[in-house]
Amino acid sequence: MNHDTEKKPVDVLRQRDDVIRYWEELTDYYLEFGTTIQAGVFRTPDFDGYSLEASNHAFLSRAGLQSGEVVLDAGCGVGGPCLYAATHIPDLEIHGITISPYQAKIAQRLIDNSPVSDRVHVHIGDYHELPFPDGMFDRVLFLESAGYSLQFKLLFSEIARVLRVGGSIYIKDVFCREGELSAVEAEEMAEFRRITVCGIPTMTQVVSALKASGFSSLWALNITPLVITKPREAEFGLPRFRTFSNLPVVWGEIIARRPPV
Repeated sequence: MNHDTEKKPVDVLRQRDDVIRYWEELTDYYLEFGTTIQAGVFRTPDFDGYSLEASNHAFLSRAGLQSGEVVLDAGCGVGGPCLYAATHIPDLEIHGITISPYQAKIAQRLIDNSPVSDRVHVHIGDYHELPFPDGMFDRVLFLESAGYSLQFKLLFSEIARVLRVGGSIYIKDVFCREGELSAVEAEEMAEFRRITVCGIPTMTQVVSALKASGFSSLWALNITPLVITKPREAEFGLPRFRTFSNLPVVWGEIIARRPPV
């Protein structure tokens, strides 16, 4: 998938349906590892192994979430990070949105059974067309979810709409490596995109789209050394999975702020 130009509506609708089917098929497999559905988690100084608890703790600090803020988790999965954030940050109100009705159903059950059900909310919808008023949020999170968009111009314009002036975006995701790819790398990248139903843009493409949408104070960092990926096929038989020997990807973190109009 190419993010250099906005995709035609038929491509967008087809990909949207594919993403819904992907999560209908695979959510239960990912839940074998926990309710934070992310392929890569943060290493921490205190723990160098695979720990969702340690990773969520690290993400709270890296995203800069603070007490009293209203936050949107765009592409929230089953709400694991939302619940973790609300549990560990007093007076934080967080809304998650997922395109998958199945994920939203699981998220709502988890929320109802939590002690922070009054401050965590899940919505079904497309993050290109958000059901929220202008300037509602202090921060918007994309935790391995921005790459599913084929319309960054539309996406970040919509995010700018729901962010207050001075509000920020925090993106943590897997990205395609910058520069020209070898034939083998290009072939594996195409297969990886097909399997995951995800565009896997470069960090430069995302940063350029944010700038074009009026965001500033951009921070883009290759965090590959800080991330550890989970074992998959051997652990829980994830469908669609295959190994790659020359996959040209990096883990990245992008932070951007909405400037005064």
